[in-house]
Amino acid sequence: MYFDDISAWLRPLEDFKVGNPSKNIYQPSIYTQLSTFSESSFFALDELHLIARGIGKLVYDLITVTLTKETKFYYTHPDNTLNTIEYPFHIPRADLVTIGNCITSSQKYIPTSFQGSFDNVFAKINGIHAVDWLDFLLYLVPTLVVPYLPNRAVKTALLSLVKGCALALQWTLTSELLDEMESVFRLVQHYLVHIPYIIKQQGPLRCYSTCSMERVIGIFLKLIKSKSKGGQNASFLVERFAIHNYTSTAISICDEINLIWPKPYGRESYMDLPNDPSGAQLWEPFHQFVNLNDDSVEGVGGPSVKEALLKYYQRTTDLTGHEFGDSVVVVAARLWMDSTVYSSCMYQRKKNKTSRSNHYVMFTCPYRNNRNVIVHSWLVGTVQFYFQHVDFYGFPHFLAFVEVMKEHDVADHDSSVPIIKQQSQSTRTLGH
Repeated sequence: MYFDDISAWLRPLEDFKVGNPSKNIYQPSIYTQLSTFSESSFFALDELHLIARGIGKLVYDLITVTLTKETKFYYTHPDNTLNTIEYPFHIPRADLVTIGNCITSSQKYIPTSFQGSFDNVFAKINGIHAVDWLDFLLYLVPTLVVPYLPNRAVKTALLSLVKGCALALQWTLTSELLDEMESVFRLVQHYLVHIPYIIKQQGPLRCYSTCSMERVIGIFLKLIKSKSKGGQNASFLVERFAIHNYTSTAISICDEINLIWPKPYGRESYMDLPNDPSGAQLWEPFHQFVNLNDDSVEGVGGPSVKEALLKYYQRTTDLTGHEFGDSVVVVAARLWMDSTVYSSCMYQRKKNKTSRSNHYVMFTCPYRNNRNVIVHSWLVGTVQFYFQHVDFYGFPHFLAFVEVMKEHDVADHDSSVPIIKQQSQSTRTLGH
């Protein structure tokens, strides 16, 4: 719905607390009894339905329209005259099939930190969840869909919409980012215009998302079997869950029946980096005490690792090759940082996990360019393994040995979309 009266005031607090029959508010809202009630912004926007199922599904519907000779689309000029135009979001069916095939072939490269299934939505739309629509909007539209759109103006508009939605879903936002968001959203998507205001009043959308509530609703929906007394069935389920939760707080059922548990995680399962504010950890399995002068480190020659390590310290510290003697490292398979688990090729081999690719990373790294000047640039690569190394001064470092992609570029339609080429003759570098 779109309201043309953009000068209208927000409903005052008194209307909610007392009522206002002229606005069809005949009695006070029960929510006004809460100490946290804050006028109209209290009824915050939900990112799951507004952006994921809303904008994500809308974009899908726009690009999958079937055109016929009788199909006409109109543009309304400021003087209210209509102009018949070609449909700006049309993508031929053959191209949609190509996009779908690209989605399917890319599944094995998608890390598990992406919660969506990344199924081919152009082949089967049934069973697509909100998180899948969100991944479709944020990642598949700018990389796979936009290049097939017919003209530059449409590409720019859709990319701006995607960027605005991506900003709205961040956990931390600045006033500059909110201003950028306001410059992107237009009144034709009426609710989106209110997102910056809601964030200013209530905080980031992620903080009051209904995702967890929807998951619980989904659990109950699957358990409700009655076709005639669904309400009574749901009531019994709520009671059963409540009794189970109460019993769990009173006694440990698992301890009472002596279940066989998998190996628990203990202090030996991870390594901390002393005095590191990021809280990063290296996770098992570990390969203890590898001597870089002799050993092969997870298939990589020790001298190669030592050479890369030398160059890393020369770039980042005043440590020289003469001060860098025999070196012993502790190799790890995974890294935990910023609430995300990063895997490696080492972990894939040891655990035989090949369905998803948590070992692909994008990072920023300093390097010397052709003018022998140290610059910073983004790179994409595969993490071979993580390791701890203690430098000459006795300070430990958490590092990653990364096989960098051969070529790095950006898409023609948007410089924020990276393009890389993976070849066997890739260079290697160290990042941290």
